[in-house]
Amino acid sequence: MSGQLLSSKVVIVEEEPRVRGITSAPTSVAGAVGLTERGPIGEAVLCSSFEEFQTRFGGFTPDSDLALAAMGFFENGGSQLWVVRTTHYTDVSQPSSATTTRAQGFILAGAGPTPALLTGRAAGPFALHDGERIVLSVNGGPDIDVVFGGTAASVAVGAPGPYALVDGMTLQLRIDGGTEQRVTFAASDFVNVAQATAAEVAAAINASIVRGKAVRGADVRIVSDTVGTSSRVEVTGGTANAVLNFPNAIAQGTGNVGDLSAVTVAEVQGVVEAAVPAVRVSLGNVVEVRTVATGVAATLRARAATTPAFGFDTSAHTGAASGVANGLRVEGRDPGAYGNRIEVEVRAASNGSAQAFDLLVIEDGTYRETFPNLTLTATDARHVERIVNDPRSGSLYVRVTQLLATVPGRQTVGLSGGNDGLAGLDDNDFIGSEAGKTGLRALDQVQELSLLLVPGRATPATHLAMVQYAEVARDGTVFAILDPPETQSATDIVDYASSTATLEGLSEFAALYWPRVSVLNPAKSVFGADAQVVVPPSGIIAGVFSRIDSSRPGGVYDAPAGIEAGRMFGVLGFETDEVLEERKRDLVYPHRINPLTTGPGLPRFIDGSRTLKGDGNFPYVGERRGVIFISRSLKQGLEFARHKANTESLRAQVRRTITAFLLTQMNNGAFRTRDPATAFFVDVSDALNTPTVIFAGKLLARVGLATNKPAEFIVISISQDTRALEAELAGGNP
Repeated sequence: MSGQLLSSKVVIVEEEPRVRGITSAPTSVAGAVGLTERGPIGEAVLCSSFEEFQTRFGGFTPDSDLALAAMGFFENGGSQLWVVRTTHYTDVSQPSSATTTRAQGFILAGAGPTPALLTGRAAGPFALHDGERIVLSVNGGPDIDVVFGGTAASVAVGAPGPYALVDGMTLQLRIDGGTEQRVTFAASDFVNVAQATAAEVAAAINASIVRGKAVRGADVRIVSDTVGTSSRVEVTGGTANAVLNFPNAIAQGTGNVGDLSAVTVAEVQGVVEAAVPAVRVSLGNVVEVRTVATGVAATLRARAATTPAFGFDTSAHTGAASGVANGLRVEGRDPGAYGNRIEVEVRAASNGSAQAFDLLVIEDGTYRETFPNLTLTATDARHVERIVNDPRSGSLYVRVTQLLATVPGRQTVGLSGGNDGLAGLDDNDFIGSEAGKTGLRALDQVQELSLLLVPGRATPATHLAMVQYAEVARDGTVFAILDPPETQSATDIVDYASSTATLEGLSEFAALYWPRVSVLNPAKSVFGADAQVVVPPSGIIAGVFSRIDSSRPGGVYDAPAGIEAGRMFGVLGFETDEVLEERKRDLVYPHRINPLTTGPGLPRFIDGSRTLKGDGNFPYVGERRGVIFISRSLKQGLEFARHKANTESLRAQVRRTITAFLLTQMNNGAFRTRDPATAFFVDVSDALNTPTVIFAGKLLARVGLATNKPAEFIVISISQDTRALEAELAGGNP
């Protein structure tokens, strides 16, 4: 009420600032996709040191270029690295299709009544068909059917044929949430394209799409190859749909599993336990069903109608009044072969309680973790699952599942069956899927991501996907650092960039470096007895970027190259000595490949700062990354203006806010001059913001930047100094 002018008073009103402060966006938050010893699959995890990386993702393995890249990143000044562990997927759009498996073992319970146990002999995931089932008889009761079912998503044309298509018409669609696919209808594929039959339309679609098919009945129907709830089909556009009239809504499959062709043990658990409350299914590589009841009255049997895919026998299984049974299932916390090196030891409780026990985790014969005084009472604060499986304070190596309530005796159990899932590994496992959030797309959640690397996967498909992700998927806010393939000579890397991968001239949002580099062997037990190992340079280069960014305000504008800014710590040599020859560097540099080199008395350093594209707005690394930083900062800093009345006052405030920010960047060395009149301009004038623009709900601002260019070539002209002779001749002396 104090602000109301009801009685005579002095009122203080605080005005909105005419110039808003803009917070600088981060510039060196790196994201890396690759293979690690352990860690979650397909999930971005932030590591702020190499020690933190090792804690979460383990150490060095023969396949893990990512661990070596992380070491180089932090050694050279990096501080934030988002890590995505990948593996082979049978379908990258389905995270559950990862082929990694967890190692597992069982801690035996003490003597007591045991449940009836039915264990399958086949490992998941399971290839099923609609209507296949598990039929169980539990505790002498009637048979219970557990049916697995699903249908594929499909969409049908909205009108009967024939269809009046035109040569060159297109149809765009997306199947199972994957990348958009395009079908082009060519007149040569039809007897009469203007009278296209359903059979001809279906054939044209089938010739162009993957992971789905067009089937012809009374109409044309596009059907996903996936059968289950993860199946999706969506026609997203194209000129032909005005004729075919496919619905625009997403069609989704049905059923009680995601994909009948790859049913996971976890899905089996959910379906079986929902249908048969008297049993429990344990998670693991195979399906293990046990009765809730224990003792001789507990019985369990799979009937002959059960699908053979699970590997169940049809014998009767009975519990016992007293005996030894699996009391706790112990699995690797993460999937992977690392778990095969793990043992779990059970000891008497440290506090002397007969109702508790200690659990110790051993890796390669070394005790790593101890969890004292654990109980099997679910409501207890020291319950074994609550303590060991806690995501923050629990085990880094294992997770446990309680099967029985009998306290185990002293024993040591080794885990086995863990697999890294590297068989069949290909580019798609690194590139990933937007729908499945695998590979590169697992980084979608990292809003501040600014650098991208995929160490150890230097292939054309991966490189092109990295560039597309940085420039298109992330809307030009990310910069990709590309490794060279192995054993590349100067002519090899030129051929790779210009022909094999067609990277030359492709994008300003990526840079290619050559060659691979040698570092001190960090684990001779893994990499052999050689003193040095050859590694991809992207992790080291990303660390250099981070170090230069943080070296001073405006460090992001500096070219990360040269004997000072481009110095690479930890690099002892190069995969090929060709890079030491100037004539070889002369060969690669015009193709916008940045050499890594050294010279007499010089450190090993980055000797180039060119992006892949030389004819764009900002063709140098420091220049492009600086503009990315300015763009991201302005985007965040101008949020205050959204949804406000688009008045002259608001536009003036936007102009002042942008100008103030750019003045600061000018003083930080962002531009070629320190004169605002020539360093940049900001236009929010009425010429841009016409009534038509304003009525469309837009506020337009145009910003021009006179960015810095690096001094790539130092040219010194040397000539004979004849000034004294010329002076003598001018004086008339002979």
